[in-house]
Amino acid sequence: MELKRELTERQRALLWLSAAEVTADRVRQLTEEFGSPEEIYQAFGQENGPQFQAKARERLKTLYPADELSAWAEKLEQSHVHLLFSDDEEYPDWLRAIDDFPYLLYYAGRLSCLTAPMVGIVGTRKASAYGKGMAHSIARGLAEAGVTVVSGLARGIDGAAHQGALDADGSTIGILGSGINVPYPSEHAPLLRKIAGGKGLILSEYPLDADPIPFHFPFRNRIISGLSLGIVFVEGEVKSGGMLTVHAALAQGREVFAVPGLVGTKGAEGPHTILREGARIVTSAQDVLDDPLASDDLNLLSHAKRHQREKIEVADAAQRKILQALQVQPLTVEQLSQELRTDTGDLLVSLSMMEITGLIRREAGNTFLAVFAPKE
Repeated sequence: MELKRELTERQRALLWLSAAEVTADRVRQLTEEFGSPEEIYQAFGQENGPQFQAKARERLKTLYPADELSAWAEKLEQSHVHLLFSDDEEYPDWLRAIDDFPYLLYYAGRLSCLTAPMVGIVGTRKASAYGKGMAHSIARGLAEAGVTVVSGLARGIDGAAHQGALDADGSTIGILGSGINVPYPSEHAPLLRKIAGGKGLILSEYPLDADPIPFHFPFRNRIISGLSLGIVFVEGEVKSGGMLTVHAALAQGREVFAVPGLVGTKGAEGPHTILREGARIVTSAQDVLDDPLASDDLNLLSHAKRHQREKIEVADAAQRKILQALQVQPLTVEQLSQELRTDTGDLLVSLSMMEITGLIRREAGNTFLAVFAPKE
């Protein structure tokens, strides 16, 4: 359960800019000029105020009154879509380190996915059976090792990667090039709901009802690579979205892997090109986990070994009950107390000990979520 948050003036200004799809680069330019997002908002409409393209200006004008912006924020809450600002504690440092990091992300699902090592899996929408099989297999193996699989929810390789992680009962993150209320492609709406409603997370830089405009997707790709410690390019042509993600990953200093394909096929062109340029060859998830270069930077192998202890034995009966209650969704102390019919004071003691030992973690809104599942 996500608690309704009170936005600061800065956050309200950023939400206002985001609603009009003002890009991260443009917001930074205006912040340098006017001093802060709040001052951009305050100067709007003045003679020497911030300049925007016509469509964005009209949208900003519509939402400029405080009550209109509040009503739009309320619409987000009703859609169970939440806000992750770049200065929030839960915002990944890894993503914040890229030059053009998003100042606001809309999300549905579990933010705890962002705390595990993340690896992106990308490739063509027109995937072969071989490509989809490899994407599924690699994603499944990574998810079984406790790695969060990141992809773009597109047809082909993306969908296979997400499904592989889900089939392992693991975590996956889908990055959209549209608003969360406008899943693209439409046939992946059930997949989106399954990710957001389970152990996954859906993220978008775009407001709730934003259409999947073509130029959104190259911008989306930088988030896939920015979140990920490494990118696996499974299948795709040299001129493709997958290759754009690879280029973004290289610019961000990420590790790049590629799956070899059948010589002479279009889907093998992209991976074979980057393999010749020095990408690491991958034929299984274990290749990523064991890679001598990646293991130092990604620390994937050590994380995988820790993850083997996921089904740990918890001797304390009270702690087992707490872990079971926190498996499905984050809960506050009060909600947990009601569910378990336990005294709040005793519960706080148990929660403190469990947080120290790493059994649970604190999430947004002062809620708690289980990190490990108790042994039956």
